[in-house]
Amino acid sequence: MADPHRLMSRLPVSLVARDPAAALRRAQRLLGSSTDPRIRSLALRISGLAVYELGSFTEARKRLTEAVRVAVQANLAEEALLARASWTGALSRYPGPSPRIPVATASTSSALWLLARGVAAYHSGRFDDALAAFTAAEPALRTASDPRLLPGLLCSRGLALIRAGRLTEAEETLLHGLALAEQYSLPRLSAMITQNLGCLATRQGDTGLAMARFAQAAPLLQTPTRYPALVLERAHALADAGMVREAWQLNLSLGKIRGCGADRALAELLSLKIAVASRAHVKVAATVDLLERLFGAESAWLRAAEQITETRGGSLPAPRAVPPPPATPHLEVAAHATPLRTAQALHHATAALQSGAAKAALRRLEQARTIDLGPHTCRNQRWAALLDRYRATFAEAWRGVSTARYKLHELEVEMAVDQWHPCCRPRDASSGQGWEDPWEALSTGLGSRALVHYSDLDQAPAALTVVDGTVRLHELAAGSTIKDAVTHFEHLAAQHVFSPGPTTARLLARRAEEVQRLLFEPIAAAIGDREMVIAPGAYTQVLPWGLLPALRGRPISVVPSGQVWLRCRQRALHSRQPPRALLVAGPGPEDAEAEVRAIARLYPRSRILVGAKARSRTVLRGLARADLAHFSAHGFARNGAPMCAGLVLADGPLLAYDVERVQHLPALVVLSSCTTGRPMPAVPSGFPLGIAASLLARGSATVVASVLRVPDVQAAAAMVRAHQALRSGVPPATVVAEHLAHLGFVCFGAG
Repeated sequence: MADPHRLMSRLPVSLVARDPAAALRRAQRLLGSSTDPRIRSLALRISGLAVYELGSFTEARKRLTEAVRVAVQANLAEEALLARASWTGALSRYPGPSPRIPVATASTSSALWLLARGVAAYHSGRFDDALAAFTAAEPALRTASDPRLLPGLLCSRGLALIRAGRLTEAEETLLHGLALAEQYSLPRLSAMITQNLGCLATRQGDTGLAMARFAQAAPLLQTPTRYPALVLERAHALADAGMVREAWQLNLSLGKIRGCGADRALAELLSLKIAVASRAHVKVAATVDLLERLFGAESAWLRAAEQITETRGGSLPAPRAVPPPPATPHLEVAAHATPLRTAQALHHATAALQSGAAKAALRRLEQARTIDLGPHTCRNQRWAALLDRYRATFAEAWRGVSTARYKLHELEVEMAVDQWHPCCRPRDASSGQGWEDPWEALSTGLGSRALVHYSDLDQAPAALTVVDGTVRLHELAAGSTIKDAVTHFEHLAAQHVFSPGPTTARLLARRAEEVQRLLFEPIAAAIGDREMVIAPGAYTQVLPWGLLPALRGRPISVVPSGQVWLRCRQRALHSRQPPRALLVAGPGPEDAEAEVRAIARLYPRSRILVGAKARSRTVLRGLARADLAHFSAHGFARNGAPMCAGLVLADGPLLAYDVERVQHLPALVVLSSCTTGRPMPAVPSGFPLGIAASLLARGSATVVASVLRVPDVQAAAAMVRAHQALRSGVPPATVVAEHLAHLGFVCFGAG
């Protein structure tokens, strides 16, 4: 009979991790050339594992079951045990009877059997049992004749440690396993360990690093066996970062996950996160009940579900070290990359507000709402191609092609996920400026101005004012009350701009008084008649502030945080005079070309792009050389895709995403367009996203944009008067207050 050690050297199980196709070919040759039951059991086992890795669950079950049967019939106890271990490790997550082997064999102390039992325990959510089995198997595998078995155990053990919350041990284990897998040239296993390191980064609150690791692992994990877990882990990372729409779309792309293993648990936990974020309480209860029926009341998967419902209800996970913000040119990535850091800052801000510690609350709100982008621009060619595909599809939808509208949605999700590409994350991974305690700089930099922070935190609705170096806390009404009032006011304001009339005017005045009572009257005594710098919360970012009676004619600058205002102020101080102006007229708006040509007469050093010349690439090159830019074009926003907001040009849209590819941006940008000032706050920080926010984040000092739809003819005349005032030296915030605020325009950045 064949020597088992010689057989294992000819067909090692580690070959499956290195090259499953080669392992399958070699096993098939042995099956075709031998009737020896030991050889056939081994070849069936290896071929079963290989076809499993290549994605054929049914064939894997058939071959592994046959491997057990052949060994048992020949009374080969060790081979039967190894075959059963392979069956248990690979297929225990799927429903169906497992092959039986004699009791005497099953009690044999075998490292591979323990490893398989540990994998099965992991899939059922018994992480402590899994770790006990892995720990018991490890000594034997460290001294095994085939050292390539050890990194596989470390891969499984590291993942179980992550699920058990033992993150430091998990990192050490996985890095050791990765080093061994690379040493022994096991690329697929290296990819699996890299994926697990991505899971670890998600748990540590570093979404950027997690997405980079998933992208690194993806090329070798495209089989039906491995791909679902990779997609689910990526979706969990996005959901934890607040990108629930994208996570939901990734989940849908997989279809129904069946079985009762880890993939099924991850799919149901992802559905639970989405249901909690959507406040779908019936779905939440049904998903928790399903997890209990699938895995049992003692399973850690059920405890994970309970933790999701608790932490998303407002409690904070256990304190741990959080990663620094990433150095990325992508605003949406930076806003979502460190959810744990943001959650901790907002948690401490809430606690400070509830205890009346105004200065401490201000520091924490500034930390949550200050985002730095890396100094580099995005040069990823795949990313640029995606933007061009979106532009072409948008142009088709604009012309009325119905199928293009569905494609736009798919591309929006693809772009939101693809922007996490690793090439935009340098190895040092930390942003250049980082958050600094803003107190000293703010108290001196504001001068006679007043800073107002609206928290919009559900548990502590309040406003913080900074006036003459003093921080004060002002209690506000409940967030839901403010949200409803702002929504009604904004709707009437948009209606009144296009259809003014006595009835609308009366209703608008009533709504304006209500919003003013909720937001301004609590701070009025502290503010007086000072120029204001406003850092709005999530519920107040769409407000046309200049339409409130007490704020008409008052210079107002709107920013994400006081620290952002200070940086914009520094940029404005270094702006070139007279400015090199880029003036762009897009297709569609009445009098757009006349508007930019009238403005051009005010700027001798101006470049005009109208008609077919107003194309995205030409405009982006022009932005890099300009000190001032003015756009008269149709503006648009995409529901759920804030960075796909933009301006319609001759070849399609200029997107907020496009701005991230420009190294230098004009100090002042005026968007004479509808709704280009309407942001969509990122979750959970509340940091604004959109084209105006992107321009500020990438280097502009001031952006003038409307949060309402704009009537073309009125806007054109008002814009000419506004530029006349700017050329005479009037500050942008004052120009907006005097000439543009009645149309819903807001001065973002340094006023």
